[in-house]
Amino acid sequence: MKLITSINGKIVKRGQDKISVFDNALLYAEGLFETCLGIDGRIIFFNEHLNRLYKGAKVTGFKIPVKKEILKKWVLNTSSKHPSRITKIRITVTAGEAARWVGQQGESQIIISVAPHQMPDYPFKLYLSNLKVDQDSIFRQIKTISYAIHASALREAINKNCNDALLLNEKNQIAEVTSANIFWVNKNKIYTPPLNSGCLEGITRKIVFRESKKLGYKLSEKNITLPNLVNADEIFISSSLKLIAPVSEIKRQRQKHKISSGPISNKFKSHFYKLVKY
Repeated sequence: MKLITSINGKIVKRGQDKISVFDNALLYAEGLFETCLGIDGRIIFFNEHLNRLYKGAKVTGFKIPVKKEILKKWVLNTSSKHPSRITKIRITVTAGEAARWVGQQGESQIIISVAPHQMPDYPFKLYLSNLKVDQDSIFRQIKTISYAIHASALREAINKNCNDALLLNEKNQIAEVTSANIFWVNKNKIYTPPLNSGCLEGITRKIVFRESKKLGYKLSEKNITLPNLVNADEIFISSSLKLIAPVSEIKRQRQKHKISSGPISNKFKSHFYKLVKY
């Protein structure tokens, strides 16, 4: 797999793509990141991703050492070096080396990596995780590199022959999938958990709200529990690297709930592919 990487705006070769082992990103998981989809040299919803990155810096009291326009140039330059038509672009901002003191920011490292990406062309099977998200945490609205819960849940789901994990909050309400927001359809109306459920304020989630009006559908926020979710007419997920993907099954221990493939999920998937000129 060809990988193009830059650190602080400079392209580096494999083997030279290194940061200090004393960076607080490694010691204390202090850092922010965004993952974007690249198509034909364009970065999809790029401004929205950058805005969330800098919003995350304000929430955490974290300082990104360059202005947004400079970072934008670095990302575009790095992504332009990759030969693939479809790419996955990851922007990571570390807290830097701070003499091993948590809460103190050193010289941040801005790492941009670009890899080939293949859009999923299959319905997702989800596994219900026992791990739960904190619906009251303000950090659920941004993307920090502290991803232990999501990584553990995803690992378990893969071991159960599923594609991703479904996460509940501490009230046992549906929150999100580890790498996506979730939507369901009942009687031609679309629903998704509210932000206070503990779900990430996803970029593609915002676009689904905008585009649903254009497609003539009512989209509402609603808290829901698993028994009600599995009885929905359709379920689909959204993320930057998937856009829209239907859900065909939700697995819970030995129970399997089959979800019918429906016209609304497929309509949104086709619409988003056209929207981003995929």
